[in-house]
Amino acid sequence: MKQFAILILSSIFMQCQTSKKETMSQTDFYISEHSISYKSKELPFGKSVAEWVKIFGKYDRIFQTTVYIWDDLGIYVSESDKDNSIDELHIFFMNLDSPLGQRGKLEQAKGRVSVGYIKIKDKNVDWLEEEYKKEKYERIEERNTTGSDAPKNFIYPFKIYSKSLNIEGAEVKAGMKVTDINKKRLAADLPAIKYYDADMNSKNEDGSLTTLSNGYFTTFNGFDNEEERSKADFYNIMYRQTEGEIEYIRIVHDKGQEYYKF
Repeated sequence: MKQFAILILSSIFMQCQTSKKETMSQTDFYISEHSISYKSKELPFGKSVAEWVKIFGKYDRIFQTTVYIWDDLGIYVSESDKDNSIDELHIFFMNLDSPLGQRGKLEQAKGRVSVGYIKIKDKNVDWLEEEYKKEKYERIEERNTTGSDAPKNFIYPFKIYSKSLNIEGAEVKAGMKVTDINKKRLAADLPAIKYYDADMNSKNEDGSLTTLSNGYFTTFNGFDNEEERSKADFYNIMYRQTEGEIEYIRIVHDKGQEYYKF
C-alpha cells in the first residue's frame, strides 16, 4: 500500500513538472542549427533564388543585385559572396513604419525619420513659423515617398513578419525582448541567447543576458580548433537587438568557417 501511494505521488509530481514546460503551437517557420523549414518544406540554402521562389513564390524586389525581398511576408534572402547561392535569411519584426523606424533608429535606416515623428518633436519648439513647418513637412514627405528615402530604396520589407517563429522549440515573435525570449527558452529547456560583443566600444559585454546595446544575441560560441571549423555545416541563428528590442532574426548557413557577427 505504501509503495502504491509513493507511485501515485511520483506520478502527480511528474505531471506537475510536465505541465510547467510550455508547448509550442504549430508555426510556418521551424528554425534550428541543423534544419530550417517553412510549412514543412526544407529551405534550399546553398541553392539559387529560383529554388526559394518555388517555396515562397516570386519575390517583390531585388536590392543591390544580391538581396531578394518578399515585402508582404517580411523576409529577404541574400546571395553568398562567392557565388549566386543563397546563404542568408532575414526575418523582420520591424520596418520603416515601426516606431523605431519612424524615429530613424533602425540598423540600416539610421536618420530616416517620418513626418509624424518630426511633428511631435516640433511641438516643443515655439519659434517655428507655420509656413516654414508646412514646407518642411512637405519636403520630408516627398523625400520619404518618392525621393531618396522612399521605402523601395531600403532593405526593409514593406510589412513585418507577423506570425510566431519556432526557434529550436521556443516561440519568438514581434514585440519580444531578449528577456522574453530567454524566458521561453528556459521553459523549453534551451540555453539562453547571449550578447556577442562586436561593437568595438570600451565596454566588455560579451555573454551578457541583459545589455541594451545594439548588436547580436546568439548561442554560438565559436569553434575549438581549425579542424572543427573546416568541417562546420550548420545554421548560425542571430537575434538583432536595436534600442532594446528585437529588430530581426538573421540566419546564416555556415560551411567551413566561423561567420563573424558584425
